[in-house]
Amino acid sequence: MAAAEKTTIARVVMEDGFTLKLTVDEAETLVAVLACVGGSPDTSPRGLAEGVLKSLIDVGVRNYWPRLSDHPASLTRGSVQFNDYAAED
Repeated sequence: MAAAEKTTIARVVMEDGFTLKLTVDEAETLVAVLACVGGSPDTSPRGLAEGVLKSLIDVGVRNYWPRLSDHPASLTRGSVQFNDYAAED
């Protein structure tokens, strides 16, 4: 008789990446811009922008949302909008 057992195998994945060193003002400005990104988080690059935004906020970068007008960049009059990724044939 056959028997099955669930197992978990740990794998090491090598992935290229970048480290970006920002001043507090630069990081807060990036957060203000990322908070204005629109588009689908599932089918456009917005999900990637949201991940960066969350990472910055999680490490303590000040978030002006929802009062972006308090940020010197005054980004409330504009936004960055991502289109969906092209459909794969």
